[in-house]
Amino acid sequence: MKNLLKSFIITLLLLLPVLGWAQLPSVRLEGYFLRDSVELGQAVKYVLLSRHAPQAEVVFPDTTFKFDPFELIRKDFFTTRTVKGVSTDSTVYTLRTFKLQPVQQLQLKVRLFLYGDTLELHTKPDSVFLIQNVAQVEDPLELQAVTPLQPVPEQFNYLYWGLGIVAASVLIGGIWGIFGKSINTRYKLYVLQKDQAQFQNRFQTVQDRFRRLKTLEHLERAITLWKNYLTKLEDEEISSFTTKEITSFYQEDERVSNSLRICDRAIYGNIISDDETEVANALSQLAEFAASRYLIIHDSLRNVASTR
Repeated sequence: MKNLLKSFIITLLLLLPVLGWAQLPSVRLEGYFLRDSVELGQAVKYVLLSRHAPQAEVVFPDTTFKFDPFELIRKDFFTTRTVKGVSTDSTVYTLRTFKLQPVQQLQLKVRLFLYGDTLELHTKPDSVFLIQNVAQVEDPLELQAVTPLQPVPEQFNYLYWGLGIVAASVLIGGIWGIFGKSINTRYKLYVLQKDQAQFQNRFQTVQDRFRRLKTLEHLERAITLWKNYLTKLEDEEISSFTTKEITSFYQEDERVSNSLRICDRAIYGNIISDDETEVANALSQLAEFAASRYLIIHDSLRNVASTR
């Protein structure tokens, strides 16, 4: 009796895997090309479908699978859809071939995971026909003597230009860091000289017209021109100063005080002295004073530039 029971248990243990596989979920595989012919190197799509019970776990070939005689270009997969107890998995493989066989066949395998084991399932083979664009190849091949050049559009090299801009910025920054103050000072000296020359020419023109026409309009224009020039030269709002404030600013300089007093008396009294030479001399004194102030400021800037 014991021997009979022992034999039954052993037989049951041996049959357990068979019973498990007998409950294998139904899996329907389909694999087919979307075209029946293809040219050399042309992309062609291959569809792989699996319809199975929801509890089944089916794994399709990935990019490491060898699709010989084809090469994989892209893999597009879609999420599982379950309708009325049937799950559908689908993947579209984009392939191409460079083999010369007239008929090229592909068969894929998928993996079914069940009870910790793996079962391989295969699709039915599907084929495509290779379109032969060259029916016959001459031997030896004739070389084409003249081959026309194809236009190639120019492309902007962002990397080289970027590196060039960075290098130029570093170079300019270094030069400016070393010589920047000196360059700035020399530029100020150039502007001072240019402004002085323009002022002297314009002031001399107005002064000559005053001597010839003896009008208060030209006298006022000369005083305004003188004040505006000194405003820029001294970087002070001298043009808005009164005569007393200007005299105080220049520490009671007699040329400034006497000349402005004579000009104010003529302008505010609305008269020109019988001896207009006095007013003309006052304008000359103002021009000389402006020239002396230019020399003082110019020399101070030049001394600063030479010490650097």
